[in-house]
Amino acid sequence: MRRSLLSFAFVTSLAFAQATDAPAAPAAPAATLGLADHIPWLTDGQDYYERDPNPVKVTVDRGALVDQACAKAKAEGKLVLWYVHRIQEKTLGGRQMYRAPVLDVYARQVLFADPDVSELATHAFVPLRCVMDQGLSDRYGLRPLAFVEPAVVFLDGDGKVVHFVERIRTFHGQWFADLCVRVLEQNHVQLTADTVEGLRQVGRWREALAMALKAEGKDAFAWLKVARLQRLLRMPDEALASVDKALAAATPPAPESGNRRARPNPKAQQALGDALCERGLLLAMQGQLLDAQADLEKAWRMACDRAGEAGYWYGLNALRLGDEIGAWRRFTLVAQKFPDTLFGRRARANTTLGPDDRPLGAAFTGFEALTYLPDAAYEGLPKDTEWQGERLSATAMARGAVEFLLAQQRDDGGFTDARYAYWPNSEITPNVWVAITSIAMAALWEHRNVFPDLQARIDRALDRGEAFILDPKRLNRGANEDCYSDAYRLMYLARRANGSDGAAREALVQRMNEIVEAAAARQKPSGFWAHEYENAFATGAVLQEVLAAKAAGATVPTEVTDKAAAALLSARFKTGTYSYGGAAGDRNPTGLKDASGRMPVCEGTLFQVGRSDLDKVRFALLTFWDNMSHLEGVRRNDFHSDGELGGFFFFHAVFHASETARLLPAEEQPAQWQKFVALLQQIPEMDGSFLDSHELGRSYGTAMALLTLRNATRE
Repeated sequence: MRRSLLSFAFVTSLAFAQATDAPAAPAAPAATLGLADHIPWLTDGQDYYERDPNPVKVTVDRGALVDQACAKAKAEGKLVLWYVHRIQEKTLGGRQMYRAPVLDVYARQVLFADPDVSELATHAFVPLRCVMDQGLSDRYGLRPLAFVEPAVVFLDGDGKVVHFVERIRTFHGQWFADLCVRVLEQNHVQLTADTVEGLRQVGRWREALAMALKAEGKDAFAWLKVARLQRLLRMPDEALASVDKALAAATPPAPESGNRRARPNPKAQQALGDALCERGLLLAMQGQLLDAQADLEKAWRMACDRAGEAGYWYGLNALRLGDEIGAWRRFTLVAQKFPDTLFGRRARANTTLGPDDRPLGAAFTGFEALTYLPDAAYEGLPKDTEWQGERLSATAMARGAVEFLLAQQRDDGGFTDARYAYWPNSEITPNVWVAITSIAMAALWEHRNVFPDLQARIDRALDRGEAFILDPKRLNRGANEDCYSDAYRLMYLARRANGSDGAAREALVQRMNEIVEAAAARQKPSGFWAHEYENAFATGAVLQEVLAAKAAGATVPTEVTDKAAAALLSARFKTGTYSYGGAAGDRNPTGLKDASGRMPVCEGTLFQVGRSDLDKVRFALLTFWDNMSHLEGVRRNDFHSDGELGGFFFFHAVFHASETARLLPAEEQPAQWQKFVALLQQIPEMDGSFLDSHELGRSYGTAMALLTLRNATRE
């Protein structure tokens, strides 16, 4: 297995630290970050950390704690901002989330360690951090499955819920600060203040801006106060103009002829550095990343209050520009030079590895958003982070998703934002990354001719990605998810081979033959393939792509397809459902809901090898659509949250069902494509990406959505 550079660097340094310091009982890595410690929370004191060596269970009357927060809010004329980092699901019969601590770190890092959010939480609200236990769930009618962490509930002084936002999966500091202000305005909360800073701190941004603009004789710092408010109010052009005025005020006059240039005084240097940071941030929020880097680098190297912030944004932009190593180095420096600042702590989150050997922070997984979100995200009071505006057209969805996906590729060519792991280690992660990179490349290939203006960027991405997926050192052969790395490489290569000819096609066919041979070697004697255990859904997915490779010219032994078909038939009950794992045997039939996600891929592949019929395929697709509300209801959960359904099955089910729909007679397909497009139109995140379980990541969800969309819109 080949570890990533990030994993190697951190594990090496950690081993050295343990060898020299040898703490008796090390705390969980996330417990050392202090990301939201600066906010004066009322808290139940309950924290959860992955693989916590010293877990602590807190016993507290949480109902009384909420009452205390509400009484304080009523006395101060505020609302309660209740951050729900965990939900106890005693009535669920399981867990809706088993890696909620991952998302808790993201929320604390990107939201509550954001200067504008933390300012509002401290001054405009009574901040409460508290688990939602069964009593509180009953009290407020916020039930598991319908209400998923991380979440924020806003309460008034009487304890009434005035708004909530749950299932937060797009983490964006400016957006969340804006939402907090809209909640205050909706509830007519107007805290008194008589300065620009005071008005800004309590969320009265427009009044603060009016006051700041009226001030006469503004110096550089006054113009920067104006620019900050304009940035928060999404007035980037006006904010840049204000920054230019700040820069002009901070720049010393040119010396008279014959005189040496006077050194700028420290105050002027401070203002100059802060102004460069603000301009770099504004440019980055408008997507002008390369232009932003020059200003951020200058601010980073100056003696200004915002040097650490400038370094952080520089690192985040570097990552979004594909430079993973450069981002890691800059985050490391920010954490070292500014350890006790908000951005120093945020940077340390991005360079501290968790039990899955991945950074704890949101940056490297693509969950930290900086660029302004579409206008629709700022309208009304959204209750989660899904797309809020008018439904996007198929073309608009595809373009946004392609551009998002291109930005997710790392400097090694991989799409490596997933942190899917089985405890106690991350040995499967290499196979997951190869599989997801292959899915992303197939999605980009399918849209290469759809968007000619993106063709050059897509071709560069494909060249780099091929080097990644075809490098045997990227795989951990024999570990879980091995079969998916083969299946999805075949998917990409088959699609590319179908669009190639001559020597290029022959080379692709030879590659497919090698992978088919490897997949055959991993097929179990029973005929099943196993991602973790022998099962029908993995077998159906692998067989579907093996057949695609065969159709593109690869040599596939009949024994391989016959064994797989026999395995699938052994897993099928007379009801048409398929068992979750292995052969059906004498077990009671699986219910239609629980089997709905795997029925189309299993029945479709059996149909392709002549072991099923159209009526069975139609029934599988009908069952899939009849149970879509259940599948979609747990899409952003990371566990088996509704019987045998979990978020990590969602796009697996949807994409492979769209492949199966292509097997229907031509006259039956349009009705299917309308359903697939309508489904995708309902579920983008606010930034245009797609997501199911956060473990699998944004590259995976976005690429699967793109492939499904291409099936539905192919002429």
